[in-house]
Amino acid sequence: MLGCKAQKSKLNSYCLEHGGKEYSQKQDSSYDTKLWKTTRRRQLSLQPLCQACLSKGIITAAQHIDHVFPWRQIGQHAFTQNILQSLCQEHHSYKTGKEKHGVILHWTPEGEKTLTLEDYALYTQTQA
Repeated sequence: MLGCKAQKSKLNSYCLEHGGKEYSQKQDSSYDTKLWKTTRRRQLSLQPLCQACLSKGIITAAQHIDHVFPWRQIGQHAFTQNILQSLCQEHHSYKTGKEKHGVILHWTPEGEKTLTLEDYALYTQTQA
């Protein structure tokens, strides 16, 4: 923020209070594993296009593999026990913003579905 005297983040020009980041997703050790890299490659092979764009009839290459249920809010086990979706940068950012307000978005061939953290329990029950 202009005029803020707090120490700036190492990852961007903001302080932590005004949007600075302590770490990037890429620095998270969960994303720097052979398992994740294999999972990511597999997901992009199965679904190379953004699922959100496709639900609107638009063809866009996916750049992100998204955990439908935000695993950091649920726990480490949700990193691997989750639904994955391929998204473009725009839709991944949009979804992340919605998650800050408790809204979880999942795009399917039928369109956009809104979920809640409580839906994660239903998902894990069907996977057992």
